[in-house]
Amino acid sequence: MLRIIVKIFFILFTSNCLLAQGDSSIINELNYFKDGLYLTHSDFRKNSPVTKENINTDINKEQLDFYFKTTTREKINYSLNGANYSIESKTIWGFVQNKTLFVNFNGAFYRVPVFGSICYFAGVVEVIGYYNGIYDPVFGPGGARATKTQEVREFLMNYYDGIVVSFSMSEAEKLIKRDEEVYAQFKKLSKRNRKKQVSRYIRMYNEKHPIYTLN
Repeated sequence: MLRIIVKIFFILFTSNCLLAQGDSSIINELNYFKDGLYLTHSDFRKNSPVTKENINTDINKEQLDFYFKTTTREKINYSLNGANYSIESKTIWGFVQNKTLFVNFNGAFYRVPVFGSICYFAGVVEVIGYYNGIYDPVFGPGGARATKTQEVREFLMNYYDGIVVSFSMSEAEKLIKRDEEVYAQFKKLSKRNRKKQVSRYIRMYNEKHPIYTLN
């Protein structure tokens, strides 16, 4: 009876593995992905970009930062299967350039240095604040004047949904705690050290959990 149970388990396990291999591939690094524009997160997971050969532009395609320069244009024109398309740059999910991933957050593309199941990166964002004073020469007493400053902000992204969120310890813990062992080690640290070492534990998590692409 035990042999029958083991045999059934083996057959089911093998079948599931074959099905998984047919639907996805396990990868550990960004080198797998082709350079190009990924219009959607699904295109990225399928490794199906719009490459420079299909982009209609006057930008020199031999430049190393070709894709970055392409996304600075308001619109991008490209051709696929004999049809012409035009898309606004700010709607593109991201791009890979020289085996480096850049993702779109509020219309700006940020380099992702920590890539894996959990992606972690930082970028400079423009922040609008308001100055209130007793007297303003333009607005008069009690007037308010908008001021723009640039600040470095941190971001997180779950590879499987492609959604970028502003970094917070609660968001980081939400992702890390999916692995009990890594999370237990992380929680042993003081709050101060958690903040300092969060990127290290994200890398630790990623090493244990390689990502799956869509075929």
